[in-house]
Amino acid sequence: MENRYSVRLKRKGYRVPVFFAIVLTLLITSGCEHFSVDSENSNPNGEVASFSFDKEIGKWSENGTCCTWSATLSDLVKRSGKKSIRFELRQGDVVDKIPHAELGLAPSKSKEGWFAFSVYFPAEFERDTIEESIVQWQSLPDFSAGETWRSPPLLLGVLNDSLVLEIRSDSKKVTSQGKYAFERVNLGPLDKETWLDWVFHVRWAYDNTGIIEVWKNDKMVLSRINAPNSFNDDMYPYLKIGLYKWGWLENLKTKINSRAIYIDDVTVGNEKSGYDKVYPGHL
Repeated sequence: MENRYSVRLKRKGYRVPVFFAIVLTLLITSGCEHFSVDSENSNPNGEVASFSFDKEIGKWSENGTCCTWSATLSDLVKRSGKKSIRFELRQGDVVDKIPHAELGLAPSKSKEGWFAFSVYFPAEFERDTIEESIVQWQSLPDFSAGETWRSPPLLLGVLNDSLVLEIRSDSKKVTSQGKYAFERVNLGPLDKETWLDWVFHVRWAYDNTGIIEVWKNDKMVLSRINAPNSFNDDMYPYLKIGLYKWGWLENLKTKINSRAIYIDDVTVGNEKSGYDKVYPGHL
């Protein structure tokens, strides 16, 4: 099944047609307003962006929220500081016909990066056989070469009460939806009612020079060295946080009609950064 959507680039004021095949792991992006968030704007420690959510949600390039409840500050639970950000997605919530509640940075110029964040799953986050994304690294298509939006090269999701990491790669200059290598790694059971601290170190590459290192609660859970992890695009993947439940596009059978999570202490660094400089709680 193939569907047509348009992604609205707000500042530019035009629409880009997007074709994609609905598959189990389909993820696409929402309308976005771009600003520069890359290695050229980092501080001496290599920090590109950080969000504590104590006073405001902050400046994000991509806003995929539809409703007043989609992304809100909350003092019910927080990793550190005074507040966290709460994402809520209800069945029927859509942005450009996409069921998600996400915020994203701008496409990156950094080949290598450090990414840290903390996620809290409340007790009512029920087990479901339909996956959802909680954090993803999307890749801007090379529209001039004929590309359209594809599922992201890297995605942290939840499936059957397990945390899973999805990795996609392709060395061809033009990558189409579904035409890439795919790997899903199980990162263990989903712990609820506690903060899960994550650190990702990624060197993006569509060849065998790629690196993905992942730490959960100060313990390394994945070391994937010298393996491809991205597409052959002009820009490198960029961070998006929040919920996206693509199974709702197809009305797949599920008893879940809403999702909510909390995220705190988000930090993005470039190759000059490091584990201790981004770890949640350092802000």
